[in-house]
Amino acid sequence: MRFVSATKIFNGQKFLEEDALIVLDDNNCFKEVISEDKINSGKIEKHAGIICPGFVNAHCHLELSHFKNVLEEKKGMLNFAKGIISQRNTFNETQIQEAIVAADKLMWEEGIVAVGDICNTKDSFLQKSKSKIFYHSFIELIGFNPEYSEAIITIGNGLLNEAKKLNLETSLVPHAPYSVSENLLRAIVRESEKLNFPITIHNQESADENKFFIEKTGAFAELYEFLKMPIDFFKPSGLSSLQTYLKNLPKSSNTILVHNTFTSREDIIGANKINKKLFWCFCVNANLYIENKLPEINNFISENCKIVIGTDSFASNHNLSVVDE
Repeated sequence: MRFVSATKIFNGQKFLEEDALIVLDDNNCFKEVISEDKINSGKIEKHAGIICPGFVNAHCHLELSHFKNVLEEKKGMLNFAKGIISQRNTFNETQIQEAIVAADKLMWEEGIVAVGDICNTKDSFLQKSKSKIFYHSFIELIGFNPEYSEAIITIGNGLLNEAKKLNLETSLVPHAPYSVSENLLRAIVRESEKLNFPITIHNQESADENKFFIEKTGAFAELYEFLKMPIDFFKPSGLSSLQTYLKNLPKSSNTILVHNTFTSREDIIGANKINKKLFWCFCVNANLYIENKLPEINNFISENCKIVIGTDSFASNHNLSVVDE
């Protein structure tokens, strides 16, 4: 048995009394909290600093770890997306796997015990199956042309089955409102609602996302030109992206909206009325890395939003640390 004290002890909800001790069993697992006067002072381990429960990294892309220091900072979402697309296939399997292992180890050393991780491939599955960290793998689907929705769901279910073979917890999720058709979004929601799995989606990461939905202009219109993908089928709603797509998300499942850099107070108020299971995820360093812009955090606090923290990936961050965020 071990008896551990610190300058402060946080139990996940509040700081404990100054004389609080954490009791660990022979496997170093938490047993209980007692006061110092119950134990001989010679048996107490004293630490300077704060002891707290392990951190949850609500949003990461472990499979992009090999992009560390590759993409230029503060060039905006369009250039960031182009960089990922154009360079994704320039790394070999050894580079990818070594970077994944190193990032997983780093997160554990940073006190992260659980991660909501985005996957477009199965690259990270094997390491996750061996990791000390608990991962929920969000299999991210992309497809803006509604004609391909069924085929994309089939591909997603294939990845889902690969993850299940390694006993990984997984669910299908949409990438972002500008990259997923309404048909595909509804299909993903149907699949997730069957098992009541959580949903996550990149939300309003750039001002251009709202421009695209309001008037079909801006960087995302340019992105589809760059990709040589016709989008004649897309009709702008005249509303912000969140106001446009939120009605199609499930109301019975926990839903994580990620980034929210350009989310207005009007968006927040309307979203919280529609969906009572929303979690707003902030990846502060990634926001600075890509757009050099931060969300208006006071708008979320004033509306009593449920806030969680993510690190995003090494493609858009210099570290994977909840403390840093």
